[in-house]
Amino acid sequence: MIQKWVSSLSIYRGLPHNIYFLALARVILGMGNFIIPFLVLLLTDKLGYSATLAGSLAMGVTATYFFGGFLGGKLSDLYGHKNIMVAGELLGSLFIFACGFVADAPILVPAGLLVAYFLMGVAVPASNALVADLSHRHNRDAVMSLSYLAYNFGSAIGPIIAGYLFWSHTQWIFFGNGLAVFVGIVIVARYIKLPKEQEHEHTSELEQPVQGNVWSVLKARPRLFGFTVLCGLLWYALNQMTMASPLYLSHLLGEQGPIVFGQLMTYACVVVVMITPLLMALTSNQVATVSLAYAGLLFILGYGLVMLLPTIPVHFVAWLFLSAGEVLLLTKEGVYLANNSPSSHRGRIQGVLVTLRSVLVMPSFVVIGFLIDHFGYRITWLSVMAIALIAVVGFYFMPYKTAVKTRHQISPDR
Repeated sequence: MIQKWVSSLSIYRGLPHNIYFLALARVILGMGNFIIPFLVLLLTDKLGYSATLAGSLAMGVTATYFFGGFLGGKLSDLYGHKNIMVAGELLGSLFIFACGFVADAPILVPAGLLVAYFLMGVAVPASNALVADLSHRHNRDAVMSLSYLAYNFGSAIGPIIAGYLFWSHTQWIFFGNGLAVFVGIVIVARYIKLPKEQEHEHTSELEQPVQGNVWSVLKARPRLFGFTVLCGLLWYALNQMTMASPLYLSHLLGEQGPIVFGQLMTYACVVVVMITPLLMALTSNQVATVSLAYAGLLFILGYGLVMLLPTIPVHFVAWLFLSAGEVLLLTKEGVYLANNSPSSHRGRIQGVLVTLRSVLVMPSFVVIGFLIDHFGYRITWLSVMAIALIAVVGFYFMPYKTAVKTRHQISPDR
């Protein structure tokens, strides 16, 4: 097994130097992910907000992040993907760092975080587009999965550090997060060189630059809207790892529930790091949409296990499948969008479609709470599995329709 895992790492050999610098930057960014995991706890236990108001502020931070992404897509295509990524992350890091000087201020801290995460949201579509710029259709699976793996590796360490800092050295939650973003983005600015125009044989027809605004491009490629809706269904299912699962564990285990949930979160980060190369090696020749259908099946299997056999050992087995589904969703979604977006509009398409997907997923917070309160956990899990199944069917039939239209071209789905 170890030999197979080591062999699977070969997909990351021989990539351009840019990719390794980007992976290093994302490890550092993940290690500095101090604030978001502790945001609600920070607002309640440190700043004195009620749980309701803290939840509203946390949702506000999320909303500004998404709105920043919508704006950032257009800016990144106008001024350059790397430039906007660096500018957004750099300015955001400065606001986060500044919050450390007023860590006990109940008004200034939320205000600073709203501005910081808006600016960092601006950088998101630029960052996604930059990864696409630095890759081509032959190595895109490896590039995107390495980027995702690197961030998760850092994220497995960051919250542990933040946990030790939270109570006694709260200001360092902000200083550490801001400093990590600053260092990571300096690596991007200093060491990542923008590639020359990709050679024709590495670029499909669908990636060639086009004229017009983003809406005209999306109108000409309506399958991207369908793809985004199906991804939204999978994200709805994925989000239950951190939304319905902790409530379910508290329901089953009482005070022991949050402890087990924390263990599962750390376990999931480790699993992601271990299985990502294996999954990429297994699906490297598979159509991206079929891989996403597999992700939906893994979600169904994982949630089915915790529903039917609600014990702690079974939860750990189930989260192996759920983590595998997460890997396929987060990597293959990016691969498909990169392969089906013209290079001239990558930032805008990322901004519009990711925002649309997020808007579709946001009501899940209310829906899941309503289902749990009125119908119980069994019906809730069945509804999540049903939504994932709809996505599975949709993704499974997508590539055949696309293949008919492009049978004389380079496959856009790979």
